[in-house]
Amino acid sequence: MQLLRLAAISLLTVAGLPAYVVAAVFPAVPAADIAQHFTDYYGVRQHAQQRVQVTTATVGGVTRPVVRADWFGTDATPHSDFHLLNEQHPAQSTRRWYAMSIFLPADWISTSAPITVAQVDNGSGAGTLAPPLALQIRGDQLMLNMNFNHRTGDITPANSARRTVLAGPATLGSWHCMVVRADWSAVAGTGELRVYMNGSAKETFFARLSHNSYAGALHVPRAGLSVPEEAAPEHRVMYADFVWVGDSAASLNDMTQKTPCHAAS
Repeated sequence: MQLLRLAAISLLTVAGLPAYVVAAVFPAVPAADIAQHFTDYYGVRQHAQQRVQVTTATVGGVTRPVVRADWFGTDATPHSDFHLLNEQHPAQSTRRWYAMSIFLPADWISTSAPITVAQVDNGSGAGTLAPPLALQIRGDQLMLNMNFNHRTGDITPANSARRTVLAGPATLGSWHCMVVRADWSAVAGTGELRVYMNGSAKETFFARLSHNSYAGALHVPRAGLSVPEEAAPEHRVMYADFVWVGDSAASLNDMTQKTPCHAAS
């Protein structure tokens, strides 16, 4: 099934004539339809069937279809996550918006090892480099982890830059909603990144005229668990809303309205 588009129309004036700019947010179908046809819209990384599955539940006071991700210490892959199909957006392309929301259950056990729960990764376009942007749980805190490099060749983790920013407390039994506005760039002195948390119109992080990615990165948004070897315990569970992507004409309001934080307000 091809991804459909939801139009949010704004009026501009071009050469004295009205022109309509259509903002597209993907997928553009009701959440109930996505739940019934999940694999038409999203791809999954998991060790075995049912590690990543859709269920309808009341989570954080909001009843809606959600994605449950389970990970076990015996899994051959560190990932139990999902990504929007056909979404690749190279550096130096037009602006992109992302909305990803995660929920930590009350029995979540904290660890000092960083567990990634949402990310915009390089899509293998830049090899095995760390994601340009990741939302991580470290202990009882939410952290934004950003990785980038302005080199055009011989890019390695060792010669890449990293920035880590506190995004707030990792509150259990509550939704954490992240909206990202990104002008991805691997060119020094260009690029912009804004991150908004939990429905706020104030940026948790903002950087402009600053490169924020790698040459060749494809920027694939994912939600779910990516667990390092040193993390414990042997079984982890989290819930996520569907991953939403907006084009350059989208707005903060368009994306925030997609999140459980908006539904709970």
